[in-house]
Amino acid sequence: MTRTEFLSINDQPCRFKLKTGQEVFGVIWEQTHGSYYFASLGERFRRNQFQTQGASFGTIIDIDQIVGAEPLSENEALVS
Repeated sequence: MTRTEFLSINDQPCRFKLKTGQEVFGVIWEQTHGSYYFASLGERFRRNQFQTQGASFGTIIDIDQIVGAEPLSENEALVS
């Protein structure tokens, strides 16, 4: 997945398909340009809750390993 492709699903709950064939559910967001993190939806909400306190959540991920992403919902209220 390229950065341009990624921007449409940045910080949105999705089902991701990896090059290994594995499917994972969660959220990927860009922390700084070129630095991407994956977390479950619950971890993502905790990240937002505590980010002003410097807490860190998620696992660094290489978006080149993602071959597909399917948003779980079109309702943006889920991720606001």
